[in-house]
Amino acid sequence: MLEWCGIGPNECGYRIILKGPHWRLREYAGGDGRAAALIVPAPIKRPYIWDLAPSVSVVRHFLDRQFSVHLIEWTPASDDFSRVGISEFADHAISQCVERVMDETSGRKPALLGHSLGGTFAAISCALQQNVGGLVLLTAPLCFEPDSSSFRDALVSLLPQRLSESDIVPGSLLSHVSALACPRVFVWEKLRNAVLCALAGVFRSNARKSACRFRAACR
Repeated sequence: MLEWCGIGPNECGYRIILKGPHWRLREYAGGDGRAAALIVPAPIKRPYIWDLAPSVSVVRHFLDRQFSVHLIEWTPASDDFSRVGISEFADHAISQCVERVMDETSGRKPALLGHSLGGTFAAISCALQQNVGGLVLLTAPLCFEPDSSSFRDALVSLLPQRLSESDIVPGSLLSHVSALACPRVFVWEKLRNAVLCALAGVFRSNARKSACRFRAACR
């Protein structure tokens, strides 16, 4: 939809250097390999949120600082996903990608950057292997025991009881249930940020017009 409106993501160039049953490993062009970063997005979110535009891009930020940047792109769910467990994501997929990144960067251990459920996978992977140079987690859930988190308890109470462990759960269901469980974070803060961004855009536009009028009056 964004592409139809002419405002689609403007991603950096990349190539696919490794594939698995439910994922692909991207290597972005431009890094010189002084350090390595492996981005682990959430499976229910599009990977381009890490690389929306030149001015809003985690990928470009790391490339500009001489990192070799890689990203795990989770492929869309299919019928055979019912046989895939968390170990396929948090252990097998990430460990294979870490090994390939090390091969591409002369043995440098990559730092893992995980967001949301991708951060959960990254944390589990770090606990299982030693070939990781660092770990950065962004809003990643780590506590799942009852009473460990009010958000966790609210989320579990709202999920349909008839869901089984083998069901494929749509990302839209998780988004809606999360919004009901914590509207402050998933609804109101996002609306506030959208309003502030819109106001900032109006302010910048008015400031440019005022500067142009001032320069014209001074001539």
